[in-house]
Amino acid sequence: MSRTWPWSAQRGSFSVDFTAASADEGFRFTVTAEGQWRSRGRRLHHAPEAIAVTHVIDEFSTMAAACPIVTATALQHRANARLGRRVDLPGERVRVNWASVQVHVSPEDLHTAQERVRLRARAQADQEIRQLRVDQALVYRDQLREDPTLILAQLLVESPAAVTEQTLTLIPQIAARVSAYAPGAAWVQTAHLLDEWYGGLAQDAQQFIIDRLCTVAREFDGEHVAQRLKEAHRGTADPALPVEEPPHDEPTA
Repeated sequence: MSRTWPWSAQRGSFSVDFTAASADEGFRFTVTAEGQWRSRGRRLHHAPEAIAVTHVIDEFSTMAAACPIVTATALQHRANARLGRRVDLPGERVRVNWASVQVHVSPEDLHTAQERVRLRARAQADQEIRQLRVDQALVYRDQLREDPTLILAQLLVESPAAVTEQTLTLIPQIAARVSAYAPGAAWVQTAHLLDEWYGGLAQDAQQFIIDRLCTVAREFDGEHVAQRLKEAHRGTADPALPVEEPPHDEPTA
């Protein structure tokens, strides 16, 4: 004579309250879950309801861990869409026919979480503004290295009344300070020194210097450098070619 379990031992319903951690540290969802379970097979589990409840808690907790506390309503819909399907729990001889959850968040937690979201958004916006200013400063610095007169041009456009003799005195100092921190700063300063010295020489001396520089460049495989020097200082003689003396009139007796 075989013995079978009563119908009440093979199926039932459950209702349980629990909490689940959200993606926001320190905040938890409050959850009320209910559903139906059913035992499967000849050897029935001794605590099928506990198996069904554990399944629902685990499934919901996994979903909740990826959701901010402010998304309680959306989380409830997604959880019910998943838990509303029948599922056979492998190895447990229990089937969860269906389950549903109601998700709650206290007004205090919701307000605090929303304030955190606003603060994070504000901090992100401030960081982006600071980075934009840094990027603009880097671009402006590089432009000043190439042409310090941009400062004067900017002042003339934006605040022409601010251009004074003192301003004109400060511009070379600013240019020197910017150039001092430029890559190859020693060569930048050298170029400024040579320019100041070169500008005070007589025209024939300037021509001699350009010719000598072209000769040195050619001696060290710098033909293109010599050519660019010639183009930058038009009117100077090519040191590779003899300079023809202009004809002189013979004195008359």
